[in-house]
Amino acid sequence: MSGLLLSEAHQGFPGHLGGIRLLEFTTDCRRFFYADLDMTATVRTEDGDEHVFKLSSDGQKTRAMDRIHAAVFSDDGSKVYVAAGLHLRCLDLDRGVQAWSYRPANLYGFLQSTPRAIGITANKNVFLCNDNGTMDLFRPDGAHVARWRSSLSPNMVSRHYNGSWFYGSDGHGVTVWDPEDRRLIMSIRSSVRVYALRGFPKSDRVVVRTDAGVSIIDAFNGQVQRTFPVGYGLPILDVSPDGNRILVGQIRGIGIYDLEGHRTGGAEVPGARVLSARFHPQGGLVLGTDSGSIVQVPG
Repeated sequence: MSGLLLSEAHQGFPGHLGGIRLLEFTTDCRRFFYADLDMTATVRTEDGDEHVFKLSSDGQKTRAMDRIHAAVFSDDGSKVYVAAGLHLRCLDLDRGVQAWSYRPANLYGFLQSTPRAIGITANKNVFLCNDNGTMDLFRPDGAHVARWRSSLSPNMVSRHYNGSWFYGSDGHGVTVWDPEDRRLIMSIRSSVRVYALRGFPKSDRVVVRTDAGVSIIDAFNGQVQRTFPVGYGLPILDVSPDGNRILVGQIRGIGIYDLEGHRTGGAEVPGARVLSARFHPQGGLVLGTDSGSIVQVPG
């Protein structure tokens, strides 16, 4: 995986001129997903194989919704589930085809709805959150398991380290969900807008990006353990695999902070703006830019 990125990252990958806005890895780092603003999704393997999916538009009337909102790999890395446009799509990476898709129902019969957030449960089911207030559970083969509704339905989720629960946010606080039981475990409302969130590894804490800066919250008692200011930037947020550093979008690049709120580093790409960034599971950072390039930063 590291060879794949280090050998080609400085040039960018062809076909992604719309800007890289999503980066995801399989747990073993053998497959790497990235998607651009032009509804093109690509999966590359450590062996150099590549699957490119040009996801179809849903029509002229829904052009404003034609973007890839979220993506997640199945636990075995054989599939990637993508919320794009008005559909949840299951991309089968062994066959290089779209296996199935789902479109949430319109709201009030005419307001078109979009899938916004995706997760994989401990039972390997697909947890889907839609902007019409519904949540769905699917088996890997696309069979529908359950649908339920909540006024707190999240538009972003991050898997809890136990694998069974999910942190979520509708932009107005933090929630904790058990999708297999269709149960809201905890709700913490916020007086400031939440733009991004990410759960900590091996800890019942979640970090959020808000109008006030970055906050670390104990998700099960609602206590805000620390809030620190950060500079202006896109709502990019990630937690390092060891849980000791936080990555935050800042100006045209990213900043790295420790848990006390001290800036310990950062990264920019000359001549480009960083649109997405993740800690690489094996060390360093991976950045996606508006020029379509993907850059790995050691460290």
